[in-house]
Amino acid sequence: MGERGYLRVVALLTVASFVINLGFSALSPIFPYLILAVKGILRELPELTSGAVEAHQGAVELGMLSAAFMAMRAPTAGVVGFVSDAIGKKKTILLGMGLYTASYLGFIFSNNLQLFILFRGVQGVASGMVWPVAEALLSDVTPRWSRGKMISVYSSSMMVAQVVGPGIGVGVYKLYVFSHGGGDVILALKIPLLLLVLLSLISLLTLLLLPSHRGGTDVRRSGFREVFKMLGEMPGYVLRSLRVIYVNGFINGLAMGILQTVAIVYMIEKVAKDPFFIGLFFSIFSIVALPATFLAGYLSDRWRRRKPFVVFGYVVGRFAFFLIPLVTSYTLLLVLGAMLSLVFAFSSPAMRALQADLAADGVRGSIFGLQQLFFNSGTFVGALLGGYITKVFAEKMVNLLGYLLTGYIVPFWMAGSLGILTTVLFVLYVEERRGSPS
Repeated sequence: MGERGYLRVVALLTVASFVINLGFSALSPIFPYLILAVKGILRELPELTSGAVEAHQGAVELGMLSAAFMAMRAPTAGVVGFVSDAIGKKKTILLGMGLYTASYLGFIFSNNLQLFILFRGVQGVASGMVWPVAEALLSDVTPRWSRGKMISVYSSSMMVAQVVGPGIGVGVYKLYVFSHGGGDVILALKIPLLLLVLLSLISLLTLLLLPSHRGGTDVRRSGFREVFKMLGEMPGYVLRSLRVIYVNGFINGLAMGILQTVAIVYMIEKVAKDPFFIGLFFSIFSIVALPATFLAGYLSDRWRRRKPFVVFGYVVGRFAFFLIPLVTSYTLLLVLGAMLSLVFAFSSPAMRALQADLAADGVRGSIFGLQQLFFNSGTFVGALLGGYITKVFAEKMVNLLGYLLTGYIVPFWMAGSLGILTTVLFVLYVEERRGSPS
C-alpha cells in the first residue's frame, strides 16, 4: 500500500477512534453515580448530598460491571484476531461498532442492574472486535519505522477525546439539571447517554469509508493452521518475548481491574463528590498525556529502540499507585494523576510498536488479539477482586509501623506490587526484534 493509502487508513481509524472515545469518556464521570442511583444509594444529585457519598456501597456492583465487560472482551479479543486475519478487518470493526451503538440504547431504556451488566458485556464484545483489529490493521499498512508515529497519532486521538469528553458529559448533565431540575436523579444522569448514541452512529458511518485490507498471508485460503504455523516458526527470543508480554498482560490486567474500581470510589468518597471535579480530573489526566504520546512514538522511531521507553513508564508509573491512597487533597491528587498519565502515555505507544515489530506480517491480528485475551482475562479477575476488597477495607484503618492509614491502601498497594513484578519480568526477558521485519 502506498503512502497515500496507508495515511488514509490511519486517518479513518483515528477519526473513528476519536468519536467513539469522545462518547465513552463523556460518560466516565457520570456512570458511577448512575449505578449508585439505580441501586438506591444516591437519592439526590451528588453535588447536593449532605456529607460524603458512600460510593464504596456500590463497589461490588461497579466491579461486576467491569468484570462483565472484560469477561466478554477477553474471549472475543482472543478469537477475533484469527477471524479478522481470515475474513478481513473492516467487517469485523464495523460489526463491533454496531454493537457499541446497541449497548448504549440498552442503557437508556433500562433501570435494572442485571440488564446493565448484560449491556456492559455487549460492550465488551464490541471492544474486543474493534480495538485489537484496528491496531493490527494500522500496523499492517504502516512501514516499520513510521509505525511508532502512526500508533502515537492513533493513541493521541483517544487522549484528545478523553480530554474533552468528560467535560462534555458533565456539561450535558449540568445543563439538563439547570434547565429541568434534578427531581429525577436517574434521568438526569442518563442524559449524556443520548450523546453516546449519536457519536457511536457517527463513528459507524465514518468506518464505512475504510478500505478492505488483509495482511500479506492469505489466511482465508490457507486457514488458521497457517497462522499457527507462522507463530511456531518465529525465532526463539521472539517467542519468549511474546510469552512474557502475555504473562505481563494478565498481571497488568489484574492490577488495572483493581484500580478501575478503587480509584473512582476513592475519589468520590474521600476527595470530591461533585461530578464536575471528577470530570475535571479525567480531563487533566488525559491532557498531560498528549505531548508524551507524540514524543514517545517519534523518539522510538528515531532512535529505533522501544524497550527503554516502556521500562521508563513502568518504573515511574508503578510508584504512583503507592502514593495515591495517602492523598485526600484534590490538588495533590491531580498532580499524582498527571504524573501517572504522563509516564503511561510515554511508554504505551512504544509497547504497542514493540509488539508489532515482534509479530510477522499476516498474523498481527492474532498476536494483538491474544495479548488482549490475557490482559482482559486479568482485568476480569481484578475487577471482581477490586470491588470486593474495596468494599471490605474502605471503612477500615490499617496500622503500619505505628501510623494509622486508610484501608484503601490495600487495593492500591496490591496493584502497585503487581506492577513492580511486571517491570522485573519485562526487563529480564523481553528483547526487541533483531533484523528488519515489515
